Amino acid sequence: MLRVNNPYIDPAEERWYHLGFGPSDEVKVMFHDVKFVCMGGKDKRMEEYAKYLHQVLNEPENSVYEEGTKDLRNLSASAGRYCMYKVGSALSVSHGMGMPSFQILLNELFKLLAYAECEDVSFIRLGTSGGLGIEPGTTVVSKQGYSSMLKPYFTQVVCGKETNYDSMCDESLRSQLLACGKRLGTKMVAGNTMSCNGFYEEQGRLDGAMCTFTPEEKMAFLRKAHDECGIVNIEMETNMFAAMCNRFQVKSATVCVTVCNRMNGDAVLTTEDGYKQWERQPMEVVAELIKSSM
Repeated sequence: MLRVNNPYIDPAEERWYHLGFGPSDEVKVMFHDVKFVCMGGKDKRMEEYAKYLHQVLNEPENSVYEEGTKDLRNLSASAGRYCMYKVGSALSVSHGMGMPSFQILLNELFKLLAYAECEDVSFIRLGTSGGLGIEPGTTVVSKQGYSSMLKPYFTQVVCGKETNYDSMCDESLRSQLLACGKRLGTKMVAGNTMSCNGFYEEQGRLDGAMCTFTPEEKMAFLRKAHDECGIVNIEMETNMFAAMCNRFQVKSATVCVTVCNRMNGDAVLTTEDGYKQWERQPMEVVAELIKSSM
């Protein structure tokens, strides 16, 4: 059973401010059967994913609907920060952009699911990323999250002090996801992921409003990340996400499609339809995992 490691809070007196609700008997019953928490940056993407998963799982009865309808209910609508849908024993939740927003969400999800006395829950981030040395449209299942300083751990600052935490993703969950991708015919690889606290300069992009480095410095940085650290994609969350899940003792995986090869440029060159097709690949793989677990 999931447990919160904090002696200073009373779970029954909590309010999960950014989710928009707090403990109750109804909440405990509603969330007790959750086994998968699927998360992505955009509200719209995770709403679409919830609807897609609802179809794939044949409209499971333990989904949460708007009263008197078959429309999935956004359980966090009142807070206005994230969206959250319950589809059978899975949650589809948006986490915003970057590690700070995502870390707030994880804290409150951990407290919610511990209160609901959930067991054996897997947390999966799905989304898009920039590739390093791999073909655009390839889906990456992360092995480990690296920082933008190319460190294989997440550094948490608490009360002015730094502590480093392991940022390895769960190996068994990764293997299951790769097997699902193989069944679907999805082009997938496993590799390390670099997570940055920004989209432009920190990722070595030349197309921001400001740029203080040369193209040569950019390429040297990206080659070092790829060649010395085994990094095959760049995004903004996995380093912190994996570390938080390890601390909470739950399984984690990141499944992100690459929309460009940063070795060849910073721009996404596919068509709008091509981008949408790529964006669906992680959704399909994770849905296959959930369906196969039933």
